[in-house]
Amino acid sequence: MVFQGTVLVCRGEEINGFDMKTFSKAGAYCLIVFSVVVIFNCQDTTLDSIIRFAATNSSAIDIEEESCLSRNQSVLYRKSSPYKPSSYLVSKLRSYEELHKRCGPRTSSYKRSLKQLKSGQIDDSGDCKYVVWVADCGLGNRILSITSAFLYALLTDRVLLINQEQEMVDLFCQPFPTSSWILPDDFPFKNKVSGFNQKIGHSYGNLLKNNTINYSTQLLPSYLYLYLSHDCDHDDQLFFCDQDQALLSKVPWLIMRSNVYFLPSLFLMSSFDQELDKLFPDKETVFHHLGRYLFHPSDRVWRLITKYYQDHLAKAEKRIGIQIRIFDAKTSPFESVMEQILACIQKEKLLPEVDTEKSIASPSKNQTSKVVLVTSLFRGYFEKLNKMYGEHPTKTGEVVAIYQPSHERMQQSWENSHNVQAWVEIYLLSLSDELVTSAWSTFGYVAQGLRGMRPLILYKIDRTIPDPPCGRGMSMEPCYHAPPIFDCKTKKTVDTTTFVPHVKHYKLDLSKFTGKCFGLQRRGNGFDMKTYSKVGACLIVFSVVLIFIFQDTALDSITRFATTSFFATGSEDSCLSRKQSVLYRKSSPHKPSSYLVSKLRSYEELHKRCGPHTDSYKRSMKQLKSGQIDHNSTDCRYVVWVADCGLGNRMLSITSAFLYALLTNRVLLIDQEQEMVGLFCEPFPNTSWILPEDFPFKKKLRGFNQKYIYSYGNLLKNNTINYSTQLLPSYLYLYLCHDGDHHDQLFFCDQDQALLNKVPWLIMRSNVYFLPSMFLMSSFDQELDNLFPDKETVFHHLGRYLFHPSDRVWRLITKYYRDHLAKAKKRIGIQIRIFDSKTSPFESVMEQILACTKKEKILPEVGTEKYIASPSKNQTSKVVLVTSLFRGYFEKLKKMYGEHPTKTGEVVAVYQPSHERKQRSYTNSHNIQAWAEIYLLSLSDELVTSAWSTFGYVAQGLRGIRPLILYKIDRTIPDPPCGRGVSMEPCYHAPPIFDCKAQSTTLDIGALVPHVKHCEDISWGLKLFNSSN
Repeated sequence: MVFQGTVLVCRGEEINGFDMKTFSKAGAYCLIVFSVVVIFNCQDTTLDSIIRFAATNSSAIDIEEESCLSRNQSVLYRKSSPYKPSSYLVSKLRSYEELHKRCGPRTSSYKRSLKQLKSGQIDDSGDCKYVVWVADCGLGNRILSITSAFLYALLTDRVLLINQEQEMVDLFCQPFPTSSWILPDDFPFKNKVSGFNQKIGHSYGNLLKNNTINYSTQLLPSYLYLYLSHDCDHDDQLFFCDQDQALLSKVPWLIMRSNVYFLPSLFLMSSFDQELDKLFPDKETVFHHLGRYLFHPSDRVWRLITKYYQDHLAKAEKRIGIQIRIFDAKTSPFESVMEQILACIQKEKLLPEVDTEKSIASPSKNQTSKVVLVTSLFRGYFEKLNKMYGEHPTKTGEVVAIYQPSHERMQQSWENSHNVQAWVEIYLLSLSDELVTSAWSTFGYVAQGLRGMRPLILYKIDRTIPDPPCGRGMSMEPCYHAPPIFDCKTKKTVDTTTFVPHVKHYKLDLSKFTGKCFGLQRRGNGFDMKTYSKVGACLIVFSVVLIFIFQDTALDSITRFATTSFFATGSEDSCLSRKQSVLYRKSSPHKPSSYLVSKLRSYEELHKRCGPHTDSYKRSMKQLKSGQIDHNSTDCRYVVWVADCGLGNRMLSITSAFLYALLTNRVLLIDQEQEMVGLFCEPFPNTSWILPEDFPFKKKLRGFNQKYIYSYGNLLKNNTINYSTQLLPSYLYLYLCHDGDHHDQLFFCDQDQALLNKVPWLIMRSNVYFLPSMFLMSSFDQELDNLFPDKETVFHHLGRYLFHPSDRVWRLITKYYRDHLAKAKKRIGIQIRIFDSKTSPFESVMEQILACTKKEKILPEVGTEKYIASPSKNQTSKVVLVTSLFRGYFEKLKKMYGEHPTKTGEVVAVYQPSHERKQRSYTNSHNIQAWAEIYLLSLSDELVTSAWSTFGYVAQGLRGIRPLILYKIDRTIPDPPCGRGVSMEPCYHAPPIFDCKAQSTTLDIGALVPHVKHCEDISWGLKLFNSSN
């Protein structure tokens, strides 16, 4: 059990700002006091001195991180490196850090250089030069090309800046102390650099080719674009000539796109030769040293790595990594690759052979254990090995366990969650004792380099299995796949590997490769494997006091079950938020009915019996594929939810779909696209709500829309189906989005429900909180009354039941809470959503917010003094959490309370976790950000939300509070500027206007029943109210 940052102490009336009276069992019990012994392997290698500095780290969702856990803790997991870096390299890196600190983003030098860049001309105003790296290809390629770019920066006294697109956010800690290597958003070409390619007219290669620039040009531009990717041509590769470097050294800004490890070619250049010799006497360790220096997993990634390691790898006596990359399934079919792997591990005696006995031998005390970590986009190799060692004993009596963290089937290099996954697995591979990698794979190159070992390389299969199947690498350096073949001095095409003894083609029998491999090699193949580390044991004994706060409200009984959770990098055995939310969230005053609790327990049993991969599910799948209904084949029915719009809309429509499933005894399955992976724990125990990959229409679901001819609405419209139809299909598609038409909305008629009740599979696309309309249907009326006597708490109860942040998101939430919100006596959330900046300009919205907080006495007014009054013991503190796509509102509030004292003497702090400028609902990292902020808002004592915003609806519902609603501005500020919501329920923005009984559209559906009325913020919307409201 590890605690970071905060130790809870029993203090009588208050814990972390929580009023103890809110808990149903008064008092907090300090139950366990224990001592923890932590052993540190204190290594004094010079290599460790490279990375031993205080560093800052930028987190995935712009929530400030003050640590880099991996930098400090890697010694507990990673074996000490036997390779000692030169003292000259250590000194050079220290000097670079000073350069980066002086010239890095937002420094005076950087600002002067930026002016020079914008002018297009070179002058003497800037004393700093830069190389800007631009991403291309997968994570392995990126890490290798960044390393190459960094060495180039080191050699040319330039500052390296990384153009960090969304897919790379929060992968690495900042490598340089008290400075950032991230290219700022105000960089002039920020929005264009991703589009730079080989054909761009002003690339260095094309300028040379067209003779626009040459070695005698006097008036050089302030920047040049370098294209150094795998398909660069002869002119691009002139970058590697000394004469060209003399020209480039005069240009202050170089923008470099690369997806290869071009670093070996720097060793062929006479201008760098002497410096490189001093930096790297051992040529085989270049990436090993630079990679370990630059790439430290972010805290978010590190927690995934350490948890997986502790759960699966830590107890083994030997860890073996097998990295499998298939470039062409036709020339490398599964059976051949599997046979090659088995032949390799048998030949190299990595794993013991299995016996043909049918039972597993009982482990004896003399047995050793091995664990195999398989990384592959496909699951088949893992399953084959797992079955082999799971069903048969080994001849040696060793116990072999097989694990694979993920199997994503295809590379998705432009998705943040995919790159998080990839970085986790690369690092886990680098912790192996033995490593088997695939030829050509940059993923494997990075792992072997970080580990510091020569791997066994699985030779590339070209329809036949190579003999031998694998061989030991002669260098642990990565390979440069596309080296230049031009001799700058003779101006001829030559074999560049004959120039110097330490740059060669790999001598692994090149007939096994369809291309050449170019990389660094030691001058002497032998190496004395000395260990330079002196291991010491530092013992720290300390006591930790734990406080458990127990609540026995019926609401908590809803969520108190053993559960499993699935998220980005595989299965999780815990859902921390389910257990720990009581430490952050106030106890709900809204008690659910015992009938609801019982109904949820029954649903969990149904989901467990009918959920994915059960026998009932498999029978239902056969029925679905047949297209016909067979009432004898299965007793399970399903509703499949398909995503649309932003996260707030999705959570509201999932809740609506779940209530519909609850009312109709269906099983809810979620079509989880990549952008929703890793957001929530599994809500139901011992089963999953994720639609399996083998679902027949899986790849087509996202394309289903209102025009789909087989939708229920269109089938009714075209009279293909009607209420007397006997032979119904096995599935129907329901379109329940904001723009659904009259026929789509017939779903809300009892007569249609009687028909739909006969169809086993319903596929539902929705982006609205359609739940209130179910309270208008007589077929559900009695059941809903039993479930929800208090009509205002439907989303509150179901939302808290369904949506628990995954461990990945929970750690972000709790760290931000502890760092910024925990110590305040009162927390105020202000959620700002601008739908039209023309009708709601910044100044008007800001004025409205200030008028609202003043009118409702949420925040104190500030005085006119120019200083902050010294805090007294009687002062109370308030903290404001602002969530918005834009930073201006936060900056205005922060400046106001930061520069002037309040009239009441209160201290007000203002924070904003992120400002992404635009909504990116189909990006995983954006949704992680959104979910973290929604949850943080739900921990507020007071909440101010924007009219119409589903983001705010979810926060207020989870909190269980009626918010202050900022009325929508339509060019003029409303008077009053805001008002207290009459119900905490979300609003249904696009309700049907059709009376099923009267067959009429003239009636006001907000007047049919006392608990369904029009919304406070949208006059035509519908929401649930208590009748007394």
